[in-house]
Amino acid sequence: MVSARAAALRALAALDRGRADRIRDVLDAARLEGREQAFAFELAHGVLRRERLLDFVLEGLAHRGLPRDPTLRVALRLGVHQLLFVAGMPAHAAVHETVALVRGNRGFANALLRAVAGRIEARAAAHRAVTTELALGPERTFVLPQALPDDEVARLAIVHSLPDAAAQRWAADLGREGLRAIAAAASALPATFLRAVAPVERDELQRELTAAGVETAPAAHPRLLQWIGGESPFATEPFRRGAFLVQDPTALAAAEAVPCGAGQTVVDLCAAPGTKTALLAERVRPGGRVFAFDPDPARRRRIVENVARLRFGDVVQVTDTAASLPPADAVLADVPCSNTGVLGRRVEVRRRWQPDTAAQMAGLQRDLLRQAIALAKPGGSVVYSTCSIECAENEAVVAAVLAEPGLPPCRLVRSHLTLPAAGRHDGGFFAVLARGLPGAGRDG
Repeated sequence: MVSARAAALRALAALDRGRADRIRDVLDAARLEGREQAFAFELAHGVLRRERLLDFVLEGLAHRGLPRDPTLRVALRLGVHQLLFVAGMPAHAAVHETVALVRGNRGFANALLRAVAGRIEARAAAHRAVTTELALGPERTFVLPQALPDDEVARLAIVHSLPDAAAQRWAADLGREGLRAIAAAASALPATFLRAVAPVERDELQRELTAAGVETAPAAHPRLLQWIGGESPFATEPFRRGAFLVQDPTALAAAEAVPCGAGQTVVDLCAAPGTKTALLAERVRPGGRVFAFDPDPARRRRIVENVARLRFGDVVQVTDTAASLPPADAVLADVPCSNTGVLGRRVEVRRRWQPDTAAQMAGLQRDLLRQAIALAKPGGSVVYSTCSIECAENEAVVAAVLAEPGLPPCRLVRSHLTLPAAGRHDGGFFAVLARGLPGAGRDG
């Protein structure tokens, strides 16, 4: 069976060669199990979170530049990532196991990775050495082979592997503190939150997971647990019977913002994979209905699977076409976006990001918001949400649609932007709109 390192290398090389769009698809095809699968995911996703910094380190030591061969280049990134960022990884294991994956130029790879290992020192980083040292932990420091820029924005972009133009925009729009928060979250391992599905209570769920060897801690939200270690929660009886699902606090807040209750009809317009659908289903019981749609057939199947596991078949109807969606008391439009609020979770995003990405997405987003408003009954509500932190996809889309003539009367009730926070929550945005009654004006 292929090793975790070999699977991670194969997935990263496929992405680098343009033969894959999502690293998860390649890793799933490797059919690893248990801890080997988890380790492969950690390695591959970790490399992409830190790719720009890893290349910066390698460029400082490889005098002829990074190798052109994608597999060798990716192997070197994989080795440096293990040396610097995989806790408890012995240096000799990182070097030896990585070099063993390389077919040619093993001497070059061995020398380069040993040079990286030789620059790791067992001491705290000097506070004033922000351009020449990298803090790896309280008592672990990496001495950089070349100096980082003096400018903080440019330096954060390299250290946290952000596009320069994105870092500059966020610094201008959100300030240095905002950029620091985004940068830290982008390169950190994102937290996994488990939401207890009613009627299961959080304390009851935690007791069951603890008995199964899953380590969790209560989160700030009363229905959320944070998975912090031990066994995988996804191989447990509570998962199989639908006692919980994975949901970040920011995504949960967007779903909770939908004004709905027992007996009402709700439409989830871009519903896959169905986690927000599940919360809406809980809230409209008894007697209510949730109609879930997603334009991608493969993603619709994920909604169906989740609805079955969570036992919401009596409440949720997954529709095959948007034309079959009925008028609703409330509509959720959780639209496709640039994903800039979840860079640490959707690791391929920063490779695709361009300065005009948000503007390119805005046309589709306006179309979906118009569709959501049209589906809302007079007196009903619409919630528009994204996992983006870009004004062009958030406030600007809402303002543009509300200003359009010919639409049903609608007004903005409230909106909220959440910046990502490492280990605490993703970034995202939602706006709550109220559709006016017949004969009302634009502020209806």
